[in-house]
Amino acid sequence: MPAQPHADAPATAPAVSEDDIAAFVVERFLPGVDPAELDAEYDLLATAVIDSLGVLRIAAWLADRHGVAVPDEALTTRGFRSVRAIRITAERAAAGEGRA
Repeated sequence: MPAQPHADAPATAPAVSEDDIAAFVVERFLPGVDPAELDAEYDLLATAVIDSLGVLRIAAWLADRHGVAVPDEALTTRGFRSVRAIRITAERAAAGEGRA
């Protein structure tokens, strides 16, 4: 029997949770840190957790894992500065919006 979509889920694209993003960031860039300890507003760029290549890796992960293609014009430091910013960027990309 095929899985039924969750009633609260948007029909166009799956939601990307901050917990899922934090888990990926910790796995890739902060091994040994508990994802629950990563504040959603922690500045990943200013603290050199990620750099421009990290932004591209996160964008590729969003596309591969969640089917969210972030447009080139949204690949900005502002849109990938924190877990929360990444979630907002992903939501906007899923909704077909451009720059974050």
